[in-house]
Amino acid sequence: MAAWTKRKILKLAAGIVGVVVLGLGAVVWSMWPEVDDIPAQLDEINPEVSIAELELDAQGPVPALRLGDLQGKTVFIMIEGKESMTGGEGKLLRRALHRWTLPADVVGFSVGDAPAGAMIMKGKIESDFVGPMRDELKLPIYVDFGGKFTDAFSLPKGHLGFVVIDAKGEVALRHAGDADEATLAEIKSLLRAEEPPPGPPAPKFAIGELDSDSCAGRFCVLVFLDTKVARAEIPGLEDGGFDGEMQAVFEQIKKPSIRLARILAADWEPEQRAGIGGVIVGEAEGWEVEGWAFVPEAAEARAAFGIDGAGLVIIDDQGRVAFSEAGRVPFWKLSLAADVLGIEAKEFRGRKRDDK
Repeated sequence: MAAWTKRKILKLAAGIVGVVVLGLGAVVWSMWPEVDDIPAQLDEINPEVSIAELELDAQGPVPALRLGDLQGKTVFIMIEGKESMTGGEGKLLRRALHRWTLPADVVGFSVGDAPAGAMIMKGKIESDFVGPMRDELKLPIYVDFGGKFTDAFSLPKGHLGFVVIDAKGEVALRHAGDADEATLAEIKSLLRAEEPPPGPPAPKFAIGELDSDSCAGRFCVLVFLDTKVARAEIPGLEDGGFDGEMQAVFEQIKKPSIRLARILAADWEPEQRAGIGGVIVGEAEGWEVEGWAFVPEAAEARAAFGIDGAGLVIIDDQGRVAFSEAGRVPFWKLSLAADVLGIEAKEFRGRKRDDK
């Protein structure tokens, strides 16, 4: 079970953000119902169901959720099923939600559809799996033991479900499975979402052989480490990487420089980075990033980009700062960074979902 759960954790580090119920183990997975087929047209919502009365108990630090209490706001709910948790369903929708800017009166929640039998592990799921992920994901996380939200909204079991409820408390949209461009456009309109504006011009810089001039017309990535990182410290590497129990892996991947090293050493592979310039400020022992150089220090560049410790900066092909994050980069923002670069997480490659 330990190896299985570590793989799930590292999938998140690779950019699978939105997975809610992690590492439940073989016993709980065996409780999961079969995945339903997605019908051409979703079944109607039972008229006896009161959407306003739908609620979930308080979990960890998040308060109880009752949909009727949110009247006056536009509410969206992303219901994670077995296919979205293990199969990457809903990739483009998840990317869009990471990217979009939403009005203050639009609120969203991630609800993990879990089997009722998993309730016996509720405390462990919160303390060992969901709890550590709460500050890694963009949306507040709830686990729906028994899948009452899926049932109430008449969604097929096991799939990504997406629901929009308008300010009057009426269901404005229901969707199951992958979202195509037309569905994304409809969701964007209902949420009154906006694409982020272009970033500011990048300051002039020079780090080793990478500088403002050599980055002209292409994307460049500047990675800043706050400590030397050895191969033995990086979880998930096939040969000589960090190997420990699940909680030890969680703690290890929380360290800002080790998280960035994991992405560079294992997830952003050379063929995915083709044509992208890059440099790593810091020291490595026993691992490398093909095509990207290590530079021991770059004080002027750190000052120019406002990165004192660990951090990640992406400059787009127009010379603008398209992404900048200092400290520990949350998993959902690592997914956003990969999206900015057009990098596909290894776990999703080859899957025929959400065709671009």
